Amino acid sequence: MNAPVAGGDPTLESFTLMRELVAAVCALNRPELLDQGRELKMRRNARGRMPMVDLVDRESGEILDELPPEEVLRMMAELEKEREGER
Repeated sequence: MNAPVAGGDPTLESFTLMRELVAAVCALNRPELLDQGRELKMRRNARGRMPMVDLVDRESGEILDELPPEEVLRMMAELEKEREGER
């Protein structure tokens, strides 16, 4: 996954981050990667700008943890690296 380039178009950077984050959340939400009964959900922070990812209990809806986008993208990059090693 490519991180946005500093100093570039902020709108494009935001769009790229969101696209990568959505793809990562979808990929990481697979049952074999998360504990059963848990899922990742995206949201915007209180100021409405920064995307955040919550680890949520599917049954209760309780937020178990909050993850910054960088952490989710790092997790996705590690998963992709592991997959590359399996080939």
